Amino acid sequence: MKILPCVAVLVVWALGFPLEAKGAEIRIKPGASDQPISNAIAASNAGDTLVLAPGVYHERLRLEKQLTLRGEPGAIIDGTIPLKAEWSPAEGMEKVFTTPSKSRPEGLLIDGKFIAEIRFDRAQKSGEWNWQTLLAKGPPLGGFKHIRALWMYHSKEKKIYLRLEDGAAPDKATLSAVMSGEPLIEITATGAVVDGLTLRGGIEAITLAEGAKDCIIRYCKITSYEGSGVLLRGGASSCTVEDCDITRGAFEDWRATTENRRENYEIWRIHKDVGKYDRVGIELIRAGTSNRILRNHLDRTFDGICLGDSSTESLDKPLIDPNHGRGTEIAGNIIENTRDSGIELGVGCIDVNVHHNTLCHTHGGLRFKLPRIGPVFIHHNHLIDGTPFNIWFSMDSSPAEGYIYHNTITGGSDAAFVYSSFNATRDFATPKWHLLNNLILQVKDGFFDQRKGTPPRDFTESHNITSDDPHAAIGAGLDLSTYLKGNPLPGCEPGYFKAKAPDAGAGSVK
Repeated sequence: MKILPCVAVLVVWALGFPLEAKGAEIRIKPGASDQPISNAIAASNAGDTLVLAPGVYHERLRLEKQLTLRGEPGAIIDGTIPLKAEWSPAEGMEKVFTTPSKSRPEGLLIDGKFIAEIRFDRAQKSGEWNWQTLLAKGPPLGGFKHIRALWMYHSKEKKIYLRLEDGAAPDKATLSAVMSGEPLIEITATGAVVDGLTLRGGIEAITLAEGAKDCIIRYCKITSYEGSGVLLRGGASSCTVEDCDITRGAFEDWRATTENRRENYEIWRIHKDVGKYDRVGIELIRAGTSNRILRNHLDRTFDGICLGDSSTESLDKPLIDPNHGRGTEIAGNIIENTRDSGIELGVGCIDVNVHHNTLCHTHGGLRFKLPRIGPVFIHHNHLIDGTPFNIWFSMDSSPAEGYIYHNTITGGSDAAFVYSSFNATRDFATPKWHLLNNLILQVKDGFFDQRKGTPPRDFTESHNITSDDPHAAIGAGLDLSTYLKGNPLPGCEPGYFKAKAPDAGAGSVK
């Protein structure tokens, strides 16, 4: 068996899509008016297609009717404005500059890349992580080697503070800002389609909000964002996000690696401890049912794909609605070089199916934040060189019914499966989870590791293979075609293997 690179394990399926209504085709060019797309949306009828010619459009759009918004190559929606400011040296802070600003920008960019932000209210403690020390010196271990630049809005002084790499003066830099907290495109309609656009410089690039149903986001490129690339919320249901390329467009330099691990970790701390928290490539928060996230490529985001709700990350907090995210499918995605998790799963996790994804060089791997109910199926995924985590349970115990099977985990600095960072002490951990037919190759700490403060392992396990030799997986699996109370686990229907027994891992061994 050859260990495949990230891009080589993408699997393509023939899938049905919502029907698109036929209507008029309306062509739009940039500069035709102040808001050419918004004007066309207002004048259009349900079923029309708006075709955007190449060029840059500085608009924020709201789709409230069944329209197709299709971009020709080079059609870009840009949420930034040039930052024209007079900069002065900050008093008592070498290489730090300030400029007055009546309001706080939502994001600050240099050369089109988002600069890491310090939040004034979160960086008040004295010491190395105080805002003044960070702006002057950078994080204590790496300085500005990895983070490269920092900015902060001082809410009392009504000033922007900025420190660039090498202490460069900002008046010579190409700076821009995001001043609006609204998404570049918000959809609240049934059957809307966004196809082939490039989006950059938004807080959210695309939001599928309350009322969105049977919508499709496809073949889009999201080259920078400061909140979520694509956000599904407010009960958005039966929507598909497919074949998109998403990156956060960060100025900082990051890749999950064992080299300079503690220095790299400071980037995580800047965002999580004193900054804006997470920035997720595709995020489902209180989303509806039957959404599909398919065949997307996410590179250098903070988190990759997240299904959850931060307000319910403890068993002591009730779910707002157990059906949030029900029937979600996350499949065929390539997720690499994340600063935190590749995929996160929480809330009810009823009938959630996560399969045939590839996670490469992720900091947080595939993370469970206490799924409550299930069943949730995790299968035929490849995880490659996770640092430090591959697949792990965190935050609290998970009472859900879950199945993790036929996955291949290769490399990485810790164990294949981990209990870590539980915030509560309980007498169970994952009693209804089943780990079956997984292949663990060249993983430093083997099959399982239990961190301090977590309950004893209590999952069901069978036919998992830990080896340095991929051929150990041949015929080593358990037939799962009747494992689910006489029925097959998804992806393991009768006839799914030809030999006497299936191979362990995500694919056949040759």
